Amino acid sequence: MNPERSEDALTPTLHALAGWLRAEFDEPAPLKRGGPQEVRRLALALEPADLPPALDADALFLHRSLRVGERWPGLGVLGVHDGFDLALTTGPNHRLARVLGWREVREVVWQEQLKGITATPPQEGWGELLAALHAELGGEDSAWPPADASGPLRLALMNAMTPGLIEHVAEQGVRVYLTGQLRTSASAAARARGMGVIALGHRRTENWGLRRLVGELRAAFPGLETEVYGGGH
Repeated sequence: MNPERSEDALTPTLHALAGWLRAEFDEPAPLKRGGPQEVRRLALALEPADLPPALDADALFLHRSLRVGERWPGLGVLGVHDGFDLALTTGPNHRLARVLGWREVREVVWQEQLKGITATPPQEGWGELLAALHAELGGEDSAWPPADASGPLRLALMNAMTPGLIEHVAEQGVRVYLTGQLRTSASAAARARGMGVIALGHRRTENWGLRRLVGELRAAFPGLETEVYGGGH
């Protein structure tokens, strides 16, 4: 087989990347701006502010692509917002659940919206649970343990924090609430319930999602070179 043709066969097209993003994240229009069809190098960032003025790439992926404007002319622009948040940050992040070995994973629907998942982690203690999250995500913004930290620590990973959601998952046996950012009124509701809380940090979970996305893109498109900007390494 001709080596050049073999290499070309591994090089994805802009439309192939867009189709993959559409299928994986239920994004109706992942192609935000046209560009060269052959994409050997893909730059990825959460938002335009994370990028340098010049890029050695054929296309660009942005989680928040609305402000890309006319910058980086000649590059195709791909973007996924809602689907990225839903699948790769806090909320129903089944990928993170698999990586961390969570068991008995169930989706949480609240007011007809998918808001997150509940699960049982393999760690039996609060300190071990925090250590596992730190190892995977790099830390948290703030945390406090449940009033009773003995026994299995059923947890919820949620994309919002409200008193109503606290009560909803508490009725399902949740004792530790994981989310992106603390909300004062919901924090009071969690403490009243004796529930532990871990605020993982919005940017921190987005960076985890970007790293995960890069890994999945490399697996799906072996000929693709990627470079991540803005702390997503």
